[in-house]
Amino acid sequence: MTSSQLASIAYTLGVINIARSQLYQLASDLNDINEGPLSVKLELAVRAFEERAEEHRKILNEYANETLISPTQNLQP
Repeated sequence: MTSSQLASIAYTLGVINIARSQLYQLASDLNDINEGPLSVKLELAVRAFEERAEEHRKILNEYANETLISPTQNLQP
């Protein structure tokens, strides 16, 4: 896996984490105003975001200790 692919995965993970945190806050706010059914739906969405984030974390952890080789380093003069 190239460094740009890993960077893309890391960026996606960051975006997912931000969205997940905002959804969690919205669900909490809905609970505060007694809108339980809407809160439950958002909590299900939060779980989906958590599952997707875990997939990306797994990929990053799998390749974290590998030495990345840039495609341009394979070229000979």
